[in-house]
This record gives sequence, C-alpha cells and structure tokens, in this order.
Amino acid sequence: MNAEAAPNPVYYDAKVGSKVYPVLPGYHKVMHTPDVAITTLLGSCVAACVRDRRSGVGGLNHFLLPRDRSEGGGFSARYGVNAMEVLVNDILRTGARKEDLEAKVFGAANVLANAELNNVGAQNSEIVIKYLRDEGIRLLAADLGGDRARRVFFFPSTGSVKVLNMSNSDTARASQQEVSLEQQLRKEKKAQVSIVELF
Repeated sequence: MNAEAAPNPVYYDAKVGSKVYPVLPGYHKVMHTPDVAITTLLGSCVAACVRDRRSGVGGLNHFLLPRDRSEGGGFSARYGVNAMEVLVNDILRTGARKEDLEAKVFGAANVLANAELNNVGAQNSEIVIKYLRDEGIRLLAADLGGDRARRVFFFPSTGSVKVLNMSNSDTARASQQEVSLEQQLRKEKKAQVSIVELF
C-alpha cells in the first residue's frame, strides 16, 4: 500500500474557515501551504501531526493498528511505527532536522465494541508516544482516549490544530468503518499466506 495518499481534492470546510486536504486511513500528507489544513476522521485510530518548527513544513498521518500481528508482516503505513517512520522521513527529506521536529497526537478513542479490538486505541496511544520519545521528538500536546470520534484539522505552517468531537452517530459510523478496514486487512493477510510459488 502506498504510504502517500492518492490525490484527494482540496475543498473548503466552513467549520474551520479554510481549504482542507483530507487524509484517509493508512496514508499521510506533508506540506507547507499557508491557510490550508490537513484533516482526517479518527475513532480508535491515531493521527500524529508533526512539523519542523523552523520551516513550518509538516504533515499528518492516520494509522489503524499498532502493529502487524502476523509473523513476517510487510511494511505498511496502516501500522503505527511504519506510519510514523514514513511521515517523519518525508519531513526530514525537505531539509528539516529531527531536533527541530515537534508533534501533537490525537485519536485512540474506545469506539470498537468487538472484544478483540476494543483495546486498539490504548495500544495505538502507547505506540505513538513511545515512538516520539525514542526518536527524541518533542510532544507538545495529546488528545487521546475517550469514547468519541474526532475530526482533526492540522495547519502545518503554524502548527495550529483544531479538533471537533463528533456526534454519537458519527462516532458509530467511524467505528463501523474501522471494523470494515480491520476485516479487509485480515482478508489481505489470508490471501498473502495462501499464495504458493511453483518452481
């Protein structure tokens, strides 16, 4: 899966009074465009907003699960550490230095009823906090946990973040989307395991 989001249309969002660039689960976006936000909808997923405080270049990712639970799992930005590596490396490629990076993290709500998945939010929180600590990236703010989905708007050029807590119906919709994505990931893993090479 490509780590960079397929081109999504930038649109105007009256809730924040600016143009926004949407990021889907498993993707990220890095940019430096004044008055344009990067946005995503989070349930138990996590988004990290990381920026270079000197240049204002920054980006947002959206990861689904803390890690690939299968042995020998491939690299995918749908999983925590992978998503963080891809985002941070893309920012560093612009000339940023790691010591100048700062982060704000959001999401990890307990919105999944499935007993096997209902601690995913807590695990996602642990992964992102540990990654930032291990990499020496300053964590400026965190809004993690709870029981509501969030809509996050990140303005990389200023570092400003606006968070909207979603309604019960929007939270239920976000939860169902995450369950569907988890099921899709499992099907993909089973398909990979069933592939046999014939010589």
